[in-house]
Amino acid sequence: MPDDMVAAELKARIDPQQAAALARNAEIVASLGGPGEGIVQIRERADAARAIWNEGGPEMAEQRDLTIPGRFRDVPARLYRPVAAEALPLFVYLHGGGFRIGGPLSNDRQMREIAERWGGAIISCDYVHVPEHRFPDPVDEVFDVVSWIAANAGELGVDASRIGIGGASAGASVAFGVTFEARDRDPELIKAVVSLYGVLDYNLDSESMRALGGGDFMLTRDGVREIYDNYVTDSLHRADARAFATKGLFSGLPHVFLAAAELDPIRDDSVLLAELISGADQPVRLKVYPGVMHAFFGYSGMIDRAQELIADTAQFLGETLGA
Repeated sequence: MPDDMVAAELKARIDPQQAAALARNAEIVASLGGPGEGIVQIRERADAARAIWNEGGPEMAEQRDLTIPGRFRDVPARLYRPVAAEALPLFVYLHGGGFRIGGPLSNDRQMREIAERWGGAIISCDYVHVPEHRFPDPVDEVFDVVSWIAANAGELGVDASRIGIGGASAGASVAFGVTFEARDRDPELIKAVVSLYGVLDYNLDSESMRALGGGDFMLTRDGVREIYDNYVTDSLHRADARAFATKGLFSGLPHVFLAAAELDPIRDDSVLLAELISGADQPVRLKVYPGVMHAFFGYSGMIDRAQELIADTAQFLGETLGA
């Protein structure tokens, strides 16, 4: 089939709600003066856009900002508790943003939506970004954060024996890095891991990348290469599972949920990781959401598939951590 026919067929699969959300996001970015110039302004504009998307959603019994001591700084985080009960199971969430942008409030609405459906607590946690820091600094920082949370669980009203971790895109890479670190250093620390369209493999030639990486589906092959190379500056680290989870040994991993978007150039990285984990006889669940693209989770106010992912994540956390 000619390339233009393939492209037309792929574009025809785009969920109308996904298309509408992208159009609305373009309007929001334009209203803020564009994406910005220089890393400081780019981060400020991205945060402002996300604040608009995070309007609405459920109320929490408790919602407060934290700073958690870390090796590089005091790490910003936000705690969500949907009910006032003590010793709640906990999900530690790491935002996406190409390892460069984002923060604890990037998915504020989605965190409240998951917490309400699940009944457990969530800490949405920051991690150090490119260009100020590169691999393995984010992994080291978040491992320390999760260890601190476990040691101070009583003060936070959470159960140290029921902690899961996860993230979106770049955050999923960091979450898996922390999971591998914990598997080797503190095997009881993490009981479940969630990846939302995660950065999981250094693969610029997968079937999904070849079909979708030309520029019509948010991410491009060249853009992905730049993101990966800016984060993992030493090519030898591309074989480190803490950077790219497909490079790991999977025995002893906790339960894993991998969510992928059908029209995402890095979709096949999640598919491959699911096959590798399953082949190692470890518990893994994969779901590919049709008609949507990378980062669709953040548009839960407009995209039904994002609400489906929220429900699936809440169910997975309930099954693995309780509620």
